[in-house]
Order: sequence, then structure tokens, then C-alpha cells
Amino acid sequence: MWQAWLTEIHEYAQQDVVLMLLGNKADATHNRVVKREDGEKLAKEFGVPFMETSARSGLNVELAFTDVARELKHRSMKDPSEKFKLHEYVNMEMKGAGCCRT
Repeated sequence: MWQAWLTEIHEYAQQDVVLMLLGNKADATHNRVVKREDGEKLAKEFGVPFMETSARSGLNVELAFTDVARELKHRSMKDPSEKFKLHEYVNMEMKGAGCCRT
């Protein structure tokens, strides 16, 4: 299933698309379909940042959009060969806020 999504992204999206894997329902672990560990593993496998969110409480939703916006801004301001390290930035933001951010 994941490979199909990535194939479609690579086929139909622009080449410089920003990818981030989000796990929803961080506030309702009993309703999850995918475990956090599995999400982290998948993100690592595809080389994209991972974060858990909650659409219900808003947990990390703004952070996810902010991180993608920072990546896009960085790309527009810098030499294309110099990459903003979105994955490292997400990890730093997540650690700086304890386990979660609102």
C-alpha cells in the first residue's frame, strides 16, 4: 500500500515535492491502525521525517505544516544543491517540546 502511494507521488507530483509521514490519532492509541514504531520504521525506510499528530486535538498539526513551509522557503531561498535538513529539523522540534507539541 505504501509503495503505491509513493509511486503515485513520484509519477504525478513535481520532482521537488516535500514528503513527510504523519501518524494520526496520537491522542487515541486504541483507535490506531499503525503503531508509532511501524510509522517510524517506514519513514526511516523511505528517508522522510515522521511525526504523530491528532486531528482531534490539533497536536503537532501546525508543526507539520510549519515544517513543510520552512522546507519550501529554504528551497526557494538557497542554492538547490544545498538542502534544508527537514528530517533533522523535525526531530529537533519534537525533542525540544518533550513528547508532543500543540
